[in-house]
Amino acid sequence: MTTAIAIAIFVVAATTGATTALSRRRRKLDLTEWAVGGRNFGSFLLWFLSAGEIYTTFAFLGAAGWAYQHGAPGFYVIANAPLGYVLGYWLLPKIWRVGKDHGVMSQGDYLQARFGSRWLATIVAVIGVLALIPYVQVQLTGLATIVKVLFKGEASSSAAIWIGAALLVVFTFTAGLRSSALASIVKDVLVLAAVIAVFVTIGAATKLGGIGEIFHRMNEAHPAYATLPGMQPDTSHTAIWFMSALLMTNIGYWMWPHSFQANLAAKDVNTVRRNAVFQPLYTLSYFFIFVIGFAALLALPGLTNSNNALVSVVAKYYPQWFVGLLAATGVLVALVPSVVMLLTLGTSVARNIYRPAARLDDRHRLRVARLATLLGVLAAAFLSLGNNDTIVALLLTAYSGIAQIGPGIIASLAWRRTTAWGVGAGSIVGLLLVGIPQVSTWWKHISTIEVGFVAMLVNTVVLVVVSLLTRAPSRRHVEVGIPAPTRVPAAAVAIAE
Repeated sequence: MTTAIAIAIFVVAATTGATTALSRRRRKLDLTEWAVGGRNFGSFLLWFLSAGEIYTTFAFLGAAGWAYQHGAPGFYVIANAPLGYVLGYWLLPKIWRVGKDHGVMSQGDYLQARFGSRWLATIVAVIGVLALIPYVQVQLTGLATIVKVLFKGEASSSAAIWIGAALLVVFTFTAGLRSSALASIVKDVLVLAAVIAVFVTIGAATKLGGIGEIFHRMNEAHPAYATLPGMQPDTSHTAIWFMSALLMTNIGYWMWPHSFQANLAAKDVNTVRRNAVFQPLYTLSYFFIFVIGFAALLALPGLTNSNNALVSVVAKYYPQWFVGLLAATGVLVALVPSVVMLLTLGTSVARNIYRPAARLDDRHRLRVARLATLLGVLAAAFLSLGNNDTIVALLLTAYSGIAQIGPGIIASLAWRRTTAWGVGAGSIVGLLLVGIPQVSTWWKHISTIEVGFVAMLVNTVVLVVVSLLTRAPSRRHVEVGIPAPTRVPAAAVAIAE
């Protein structure tokens, strides 16, 4: 196991150190470079940065874990990104244009420019920060899982979580968005190589036979694995749940502050559109992860924590050098997206929560942003202690909250009558519906529809009603999100005719 630990430490240290040094070479790390990479990412860097948002520990460990524990309910992740980018193809170019024209660096910046309302920008920034903390918790849970496997269970859960938190703090404080994108290149190459290697060899390593034989054995041992509600019928993962969860996560997909902010780094709108077309191809790799999860269930049926499925089967059946490489890959899978989330958290606090009206220089706000990221990591670490939820369950909870920003953001880009009061009221009502435990518990007793989706529908109704009852924003603010159509001069029309 010493070999595995040494390889994992070397790969992680070399990747984070080299990418940070390369990204800062001849570049001053001001707030714009730290938060949106200087707004000059081409298709290559944006592809890997966006892939980092798809391939977190949710994909690497969570998807395998849900294949292990539930079967078919986990398949929703395969459709998540492709459907999400249908909305993204329309939404992201609009957001990029606002960022370029109005110097927007965060969701709060956009809402302030769109509605001229600092209080709305602050409320949405607070919602985003509160939703990002459990998302970082997901990554820490994955990091802790990998550390425990490396140390064969000798490291306690709390020690593993604090080791992961320390790694996050060090990389975030020294990195910026550009170094995260560069590290994502290394991470994604390692992920694809490791996942494909395990997929191809898992049958031989575990003596289960080929891929076809794994599915044959699953049909015999767990005949319900491929149909909803899966291997645990009492969880109510029905077709209705599947569709509502998918719709909720696809609205929430672009409401994450880090997803919103990452696309502001693109150098032009064609880069954004190109990325929206090709990025969904990345989700094809989920098939490999599900097969690994099924193989883990057949080979190691007694795991008490399904989050451990992928790393446990590799630790048992593969050589130590490969365990080290996989562990390093898993650490990077958690580390790189977390840095982007924490950069966004810090930016939101520095620009939209901490004295938003004050004229403060970039250096001052950069210090505030770094302090906010430290506090965010600490909050996520404390939440992770003693939490036994699966990675996917944690993420669905976080999605239920962040999706409540969705109706307001989408309406602001499509409906001129949308008001700040409508967006604020709808978001708060939706957040209360998913945040009050009694409401969620009561709803689960009467329906299998995902509670976050229901809250989003109520949110939309409240937004429309309150917007119609309150004063419309000025034309200048409306045109931030919905530009006036360009009028063709009469002379030009006559010439064309």
